[in-house]
Amino acid sequence: MTNPYIYTLEKSINVSKKTELFLEKNPILKTKINQLGWAYFNIGKIIPQTTENLLSGHFFPFVESWDELQISFNLAAFGLYKQAFAALRSGLELGLMSVYYNINDEGHKTVQDWFKSKRTLEANTPRRREIWSLLNTNNNIKNFDKKFNLHSRLDDLNFLHNYVHTKGYNYSNRLGLLKSNSQTFEEKMFVKWLYTYEEIFIIVATLHLIKYPIGIIEFEWGNKCGIDNPFPVLEKDQIRRLQDFLPNDYIVEIRKIASEDKPTQGLFKYIQGLPDMTEIDLEEQALKLDKLWIELHPEGFIGWKKQELKMIKHFNYSDEDKNKILNRMRALKKWAIENNVLSKNKRS
Repeated sequence: MTNPYIYTLEKSINVSKKTELFLEKNPILKTKINQLGWAYFNIGKIIPQTTENLLSGHFFPFVESWDELQISFNLAAFGLYKQAFAALRSGLELGLMSVYYNINDEGHKTVQDWFKSKRTLEANTPRRREIWSLLNTNNNIKNFDKKFNLHSRLDDLNFLHNYVHTKGYNYSNRLGLLKSNSQTFEEKMFVKWLYTYEEIFIIVATLHLIKYPIGIIEFEWGNKCGIDNPFPVLEKDQIRRLQDFLPNDYIVEIRKIASEDKPTQGLFKYIQGLPDMTEIDLEEQALKLDKLWIELHPEGFIGWKKQELKMIKHFNYSDEDKNKILNRMRALKKWAIENNVLSKNKRS
């Protein structure tokens, strides 16, 4: 019996090889995809995680948005561009919903019906118009939109709906092209996908930064918090990664918002007023986190140690830092033996 399927796994793999070759020949685009991913992922760090909202679902829209964008890249790499654009649309709307549900800092409450998929009107996914209407109740977002017309930039992405609803030949699996009736590598469509991904990042990142402007403040947070920072802030290199993609006038305006926003300045001054971490504090913090990783690691201390040794080899640590890590390893081995987490397979 012959196979009726035209879209096959084999063809997808062949297209992915062509996509990979295209990116190898265009390293700037390959780097852009990687950097966009890190920049989008880092935006999630400025969404506050408190004892009140932890595990409430308030963070779920952003997590799901990031998932959709990653899946979209995979689909585009396989030549499934129509579906890749549909996933971009989903990623965009979930990114907007992340700000929508948390706009009044009550996301742990307002997200519940939707998060739990209840059969109520409140549980329905809000429409774009409804989302923007609520976002516009935030004065910082409202004023920013008046100045830069962010809403118009969002409207420019309305064409994504056409891929979801297949608005004729141009938005079908044929993509409006004279091509084979199966998945093929199409440079024009891949570049369009990447441009759209970047636009989505600009909109979603901008809205999150306006809502949580402390994310744009550059400060040596490690001096106050060490490596286990509980505050919704970004490190300097993470902020610079955002700056690589956001328009400069957006950055200038968001910095102005951060300097004038009372809750933002209140939190910033509170963190500034914390005592500096001592070397003993930092070492205790590092030990605590390493113990947690050892307990979670499928191979216990043995597996964790292998990873740490690889990192020492890969990164150019100073002799002082290297000795600190090796001394910590010796202390942690003794702790691992005492707590029966030396090796999860019980052979060591």
